Order: sequence, then structure tokens, then C-alpha cells
Amino acid sequence: MAEMNRTPGKNVEVGLDQKLEQLDEDLSIMDRHATEMARVENDIQESMRRWDREYKDERLHSVPRPRKHLR
Repeated sequence: MAEMNRTPGKNVEVGLDQKLEQLDEDLSIMDRHATEMARVENDIQESMRRWDREYKDERLHSVPRPRKHLR
């Protein structure tokens, strides 16, 4: 039969409280630097759009036209 993986003396709420405190601290840091994070995110999205556009221009628009319909 399968064994239960529980330790009898371990308090789960203590670990949860520590994780919640760390999460609150992380959120407060994000709130303090919200404008900088938004600027960086916009820069990243713009560079991704630019890369995607250049990639598609290079790969898709250089395909030669088929000769079948040319007369």
C-alpha cells in the first residue's frame, strides 16, 4: 500500500505566511517601479514587433512569383 508523505510536526501555515510576506514585498517593489516596468515592457514589445516584421519581410516577401500564370 502507498505510504502517506506527511510529517506529523510540520506546520504548513508557517511556510504559507513566509511566502505571502515575500509576495507582498515583491508587489510593493513592483508598485514603486510601475512606470519603469511599463516603459521596459513597451520597449520589449516594440522590439519583438520590429523583429517579427523584419523576419516576415525577409522570409515571406522574397518568394518569387510563380511562372505558371505569366503569359
